[in-house]
This record gives sequence, C-alpha cells and structure tokens, in this order.
Amino acid sequence: MAGLALVMSVPMLDAGSAAASPNPPAPAPAGQPVAVTATPTPYTVRSGDSLAGVAYRYGISLSALLRANSLTVASMIHPGDTLTLPVGARVTPRTTSTSTRTATPATSASTAPPADAAAAAPATAGSTTYVVKSGDALAGIAWRHGVKLGALVKANNMTTASMIYPGQTLTIPPATMPIPVSATSAAGVSSAAAPVAAPAPTPTSAAAPAPNPSIDTVLTFLQSQVGKPYKFFTAGPDTYDCSGLVVAGWKQIGVTLPHQSQALSGRGTAVDWLTTPILPGDLVFTSAYDDAARVTHVGVALSDSTWIHAVGAGRTVSIHAMPSDTRIVAVRRLG
Repeated sequence: MAGLALVMSVPMLDAGSAAASPNPPAPAPAGQPVAVTATPTPYTVRSGDSLAGVAYRYGISLSALLRANSLTVASMIHPGDTLTLPVGARVTPRTTSTSTRTATPATSASTAPPADAAAAAPATAGSTTYVVKSGDALAGIAWRHGVKLGALVKANNMTTASMIYPGQTLTIPPATMPIPVSATSAAGVSSAAAPVAAPAPTPTSAAAPAPNPSIDTVLTFLQSQVGKPYKFFTAGPDTYDCSGLVVAGWKQIGVTLPHQSQALSGRGTAVDWLTTPILPGDLVFTSAYDDAARVTHVGVALSDSTWIHAVGAGRTVSIHAMPSDTRIVAVRRLG
C-alpha cells in the first residue's frame, strides 16, 4: 500500500438505506491460531462453496478474491476448481491430519486451507442428519429443527454465507429452542436417527409459528445474491439497494412490496424485538438519525442473530451480525 488514505463515511440514503459497518473477518475457531498468507495460495473449491463464502471464510474482500482469479460476481465455481487466495488471507493452521483427502498445495503447512467440511465436522452426541430439499435455506432448516443458525453452520463447518444444494446431507445439532409444531412433518430428518425432542417452552414463551416454505424460498434467493454490488434504487438482478433487495426477495413468491424502506416499515405486523424472538424472514429496520420515526435502512433476518442486507455505496449484499437492540428501530413480520 503506497500510503494511508483517510475516508470520511457519510450515511448513504437510497430508496431506504444507510451505510452500515464493514464485513467482519471470519473468526477463527476458539483456541486456534490464525496465519496470514504472505503469497498467493491455491484453494480447491468444495461442494457448497460460493465466492462470497470463500472470501468471508478467509477474511478477504470479495473484490480481492475476484481480482486474483480474473472473475466477476456473476462467475460460477464448481467443486474441483482451483482458486487463488490473495496475499493476506486468514487461515487456521492444521494441527493434526484428520482427513484422508490429499492436501491442496500451499505456500507452507501453516497456510493450507481447512480440511473438507464434511470430513472435519464433529459428531455430537444427540445430533441427527437432514437431507437438503429444493428451496431450503440454512436459516429455515435451523429454525425448523429448533437450533440456532450459528450452531447449525458450526456443526457442518460452514458459514452463514455457504450455499447448500438439494441432496446434500447436513448434521443437525441437538435442539436448544422449541421446534415449530408442524416441523416434524416437514423437517425431513433421516430415519437413521429420531428427531431430538425440543425443550418445553416456559410459561411466558410465545408459541412458535408453523414453518413457512415461502419464507424459505425468499431466504434461499436472498443468500444467493451475496456479493452483488449496491446501486441506488435498483432491485436486481445484478445490483441492489437495501429496499430493492427486499422487493426482489418477496417477488420470488409473488408478493409486491414498495421500493422504499420507510414504506416497508408500515407493512406486515409489528414485532417487539426486545421481548419476542426475531424470526427468519422478519424485516429489520435501522436509522441513520437519532429518530426512530425516520427509517433509512432495511435488511432481512436469517436468524435472531444474523441478517442479510445491501449494505451501502461501494459495498455488496452481505450477511452480518444482527444490529444491537438499541440500533434497531422497527421489526415487521410479513404475512
């Protein structure tokens, strides 16, 4: 880098969006050291990978990964393809050789990409398996099985940006939340293991709503847009602003919504996010002003702890941690 440039960040109001915090680097597993590559490192694409997911996993920007491989955000990758991780990729050194797969060549042992997710996924007592169906989304699968999205992706050595495909087998960790009443008929749990009974809800907890396949369709579509750039007042297919991403998502199930975040904040049913869990598919609103009545940004909850949104000018559609309760100004649940 030739020098440091001071950049002033100004809230960017689209047809309902404001600039948000940058992509956080993918965290390393607890207790494991992190190495940063000093030279370009080869990486072999695995089933379920996406360009945005690989970039997030190794703590690099999507644009840097694309430049290193002469690709665009519309480029397709396939299992077995070799990508180049640019200098500065954050990788976790292997401490033991637990996979029979031949390691991908790297600049040193400390910069080798992680072992195959399926081979490295830990077997947890009480876990079950689930075969992915068409239209599934990670957030929807987690919700239907009464587990946190973070627990599901950890059990499968994935990230929230990972892609899933029909026929893929996922490990479902033990339930920690109430399982929706009708989920047992739609969960598709392997017959090799019976579903884990969910803990009984406390007297003050609200009954969980029935699974909504339409919301799963929306979430699957939204996650497939990760990495696409922000552009003011667009709703796809190649660029989005924050409200345009919501419009495009619900268009997949035949629902027409206004292309403006303030207008979206009046749709559906209000959710008290301070006392009621935020569910996958809920619209989450923030403001660039110290005024809850002036909504300027909207995203869609993937779980009660993550959301997907078109971040702002110069950024892309990304998955981030849910804003804090004090930053959220409204939550709405559509139909």
